[in-house]
Amino acid sequence: MRAPKTWRAVVVAALQAAHAAVRRLGAAAGQRVVAGREAGYRAWDPEVIGVDTATERAVVVALQRQGVHGTLLSEEAGEQSLAARRGVSPGATEPVYIIMDPFDGSLLYRRGIRAHWFTALGVYGRDGTPRAAGVIDHTTAEVTVADSKAAVRIPRPGARPVPLRPAATRTPDGAFLEAYMMKPRFLYATATALRPLIERAKFILPNGGPGGFVDVAAGRIDVYLAWNEALTEVYSAAHIAERAGCVITNWDGSPLAFTADIHAVFNLVCSANPGLHRRVLAALKTIRPPKGLAT
Repeated sequence: MRAPKTWRAVVVAALQAAHAAVRRLGAAAGQRVVAGREAGYRAWDPEVIGVDTATERAVVVALQRQGVHGTLLSEEAGEQSLAARRGVSPGATEPVYIIMDPFDGSLLYRRGIRAHWFTALGVYGRDGTPRAAGVIDHTTAEVTVADSKAAVRIPRPGARPVPLRPAATRTPDGAFLEAYMMKPRFLYATATALRPLIERAKFILPNGGPGGFVDVAAGRIDVYLAWNEALTEVYSAAHIAERAGCVITNWDGSPLAFTADIHAVFNLVCSANPGLHRRVLAALKTIRPPKGLAT
């Protein structure tokens, strides 16, 4: 059985379906609370709004139409089986894990702040190796995607793909750092713990999740520090940074190993290049991870 499309094409089509759903959705419907999380899953973030479910549904339908099947691990739906749409033969050569963050930036969306709105999608084989991953920026329509052949960004619909080029920065001094600090319980804990490293930086972008990996891969940010990030926010986009040549490890320098546990959380460092990564890890040895963050 042969796939009718490459995994890259499958991912891009699904991301474009999510973008179309966002554009169709009115603000009132998109901002309305439509559901709550299942008991025991993301208890610190209990509300699901219209844009979350609309993008998730659009991606799932796009995948099913292309015959993708396996296990869906999504921020809104949790863990579910994914079957090809009735009457459609499975288009993949294998069952896969589909890791999805349907709409990253929900709180900003609820207040009409047009920034950091992303849908991210990663596809992994049952052996835990990546097949493809992609992120779409709903404010610009830029798609960033990676597979076994390359890691590229497509600046706008119809534009030619541009290879991702991480920065050549070699030291944390004067570097551009990224860590999620928009919610108060993350802001104070992260800023306090990371102060020795932050004080050496030139600029701090207080975002996280899938966009953080893309920012490092595209050369906009030098180091992304992920604190207590959920599985759906890591494996939906980490492959993009890895395929672009960035380095991702756990806080202690151990390699990132794929897991299909929907409840898993990660403390990771993503750096633009190996030399910078070694220096960041050395600096982090003197810093304790932030305490008090929700898991």
